Amino acid sequence: MKKQYVRITNYCIVALCLSFIISCSTIRPNNNTDNLTGYDKWVAIGKTAINTAMTLLNKQNSALCIENIIVLTNAGYAEINEETTEGALDGVALNGQISRGRHTLIEIHSASWTPLWFAIYDRISGYCAYLELKPSELTNNFTPSMNNQLFTSAIERVNADYLYEHAENYKSKFKDKIFGGNEFRIITIVNTIAEGAPVNVMRAFEFHDHYCPGVTSGVLMVQYLKKHFPPGKRGYFVHTVDPWCKEDALLVLLNATPGKKGYAISYPTDKDRLKRKDEAKDASTIFYRKNEQTNRWEGIVLGFQWTDNACPKYNNKLIDKLCTDLWYLKYMDQPEQFVKVIKKVELPDGVSPKDWAGPGIDPMKKLGLLKH
Repeated sequence: MKKQYVRITNYCIVALCLSFIISCSTIRPNNNTDNLTGYDKWVAIGKTAINTAMTLLNKQNSALCIENIIVLTNAGYAEINEETTEGALDGVALNGQISRGRHTLIEIHSASWTPLWFAIYDRISGYCAYLELKPSELTNNFTPSMNNQLFTSAIERVNADYLYEHAENYKSKFKDKIFGGNEFRIITIVNTIAEGAPVNVMRAFEFHDHYCPGVTSGVLMVQYLKKHFPPGKRGYFVHTVDPWCKEDALLVLLNATPGKKGYAISYPTDKDRLKRKDEAKDASTIFYRKNEQTNRWEGIVLGFQWTDNACPKYNNKLIDKLCTDLWYLKYMDQPEQFVKVIKKVELPDGVSPKDWAGPGIDPMKKLGLLKH
């Protein structure tokens, strides 16, 4: 897969940056921010975060360029002292130099009670600066500054190739939570974006809050559906019969949700799985669409075939999964290699998927996929 950036010399980086409004490594905080409140305060916090991170990163790459920066944050989800933090998104955007459209501002889903954090990654050096807000520093006379200790901070080299070479050394670092416990989500996501992740992958891992092979399987199922089982006018009704991380990708990319009565989940036990026919042992999700001509619902049962030998074993769970993520990324346009069709079905006249998703009803039995 073609990467979205080009590795060029430091001389070229500096020359390129001169053509932009904000030059490399010369970002300055706005000092006219005494006694800020509300939205303006959080914008200032976002600006302070990006400037602090750029100072840290500049020590590792003297030709640091804003065009090579990726920002991850849970701003807008985290709430601090019962205040919304979404203004920080505008602060880190740096007048549009970091943006959603450029795939350089990534909003990571989190619970409202989690700490507010920022991860700023330099694609060239491979270093990532992590900053986590210290709410105790938000006094009534709040004034953001590079020197007021607003954040706990850390900086670490986390590009994939470097991690592969030093996998053993990073065991203790990950255990020590170098990024405040966000190591897995930050490392998998920044490397995936740097490798050229397509938009659908990004939307899936933003919601899921990290990138793992389970999310990949959901994205590949959606890719398969688009090519071989396109939706009807009403979209899809989804019934998962073996849930895992793929569900979050399906929810986001298909816009089929329980709230819109378009998503059902059954949680099979090991005993339930043993009842399935051999050809149905990998069945994971049933996708239904309405045929407007026949007025009947059509269904397709899909499974996912994992690849066990995609990567060498690094004896480090995080790095093993990172390698697998990046391997699958190369095959996003080839879902047929992994997605398995278990069965196709047309429901009886007048029967809807919701009729097979009620309490005590096993859709696998309805589909004739059980042994007895």
